[in-house]
Amino acid sequence: MTNPRIVILGGYGTFGSLIADQLAPSGAQLYIAGRDASKGNVFADSIHAQFIHCDARNTDALRDTISGKYLLINAAGPFQAKDYSIPRACIEHGCHYIDLGDGREYVAGIRQLDDSARAKGAFVCVGASTTPAVTSAAAAELCRHFRRIGSIKVALSAGNRNQAGVSTIASILAYVGLPVRIWQGGRWRQKTGWEMGEFFDFPKPVGRRRVQLCDVPDLALFPSMFQAENVVFKAGVELTLFNYAIGVLGLLRKLRPASNMSALAQLLVWFSRLFKSLGTTHGSFAVSVTGDSGAEKSLAFVAPQNGPRVPSAPALLLARNVLAHGIPAAGAFPCVGFISLAQFAEYLAPFGIFVVRGENGSWSSA
Repeated sequence: MTNPRIVILGGYGTFGSLIADQLAPSGAQLYIAGRDASKGNVFADSIHAQFIHCDARNTDALRDTISGKYLLINAAGPFQAKDYSIPRACIEHGCHYIDLGDGREYVAGIRQLDDSARAKGAFVCVGASTTPAVTSAAAAELCRHFRRIGSIKVALSAGNRNQAGVSTIASILAYVGLPVRIWQGGRWRQKTGWEMGEFFDFPKPVGRRRVQLCDVPDLALFPSMFQAENVVFKAGVELTLFNYAIGVLGLLRKLRPASNMSALAQLLVWFSRLFKSLGTTHGSFAVSVTGDSGAEKSLAFVAPQNGPRVPSAPALLLARNVLAHGIPAAGAFPCVGFISLAQFAEYLAPFGIFVVRGENGSWSSA
């Protein structure tokens, strides 16, 4: 297609701006859409794109933004989105859709739009972020070494000096202190979000960090994808004190389950900026797979800097593939199996982000 029209919703935000900047040289007609006209216009001008004022909660504004477009990339958040109004609107207009949203139920339930997407010839893909797109690629690479899978464990930690957006913090607060279903011993068990805390040793230079239970798509998708007996996903922030502070919010949530913790996201982002001088930009996520024999193989992406490049990579690479080769299929899908581990590693390497492998609890030299 010559000069396809691509809209990036939230294209001036933390992740959207990285995607937009990388897509700008593609020859596509690029549109940056969002509610903040001042930020949007400045950024759009900087990459020679156009800005569209769009509040995605307004049906008419969303329809006008989508009309006549080839692809919409949703980087606006909230990343724990629970309704499908935007992908439904894209399907209605025959516009392809890629979403960074990685809410567990949102990603796991996207197949309910499959029939309508196929009828319109639209490609709809959600969860185009670290989880489950990159984590599933890493897990697939490790699982091929084993005949049967005992457990899959994912751990993630971001550097304190990386910019944390409101949508990212809100997605964490959405499940803190609430019940989380995890697959243990071949059956579903109920735990609590941000509990089950432990210290995890990431490869250097990240090192030892505290991580807690998160509610992510991997927990819903991996048990059947890899036929694993156990699946767990834990994450945390670099400063241990902040992990405990979020845990306190979880305790309050238990006392008042109806509390809207996500409403505190803006305040927490402001508060965290007071401590930006502490910590580092170092971040990592690691996937460990244990076979039925007890042997363990691990793989980690390590980002001494440029950490936000990892969650923005799946949407960018998928968009590039669609522009170069067309859609992989019509329908609605979680973002698993569309991008290989090698593709992620090749794209991230120039940004200083590298892969480290390990066995039985020890990491090889970076």
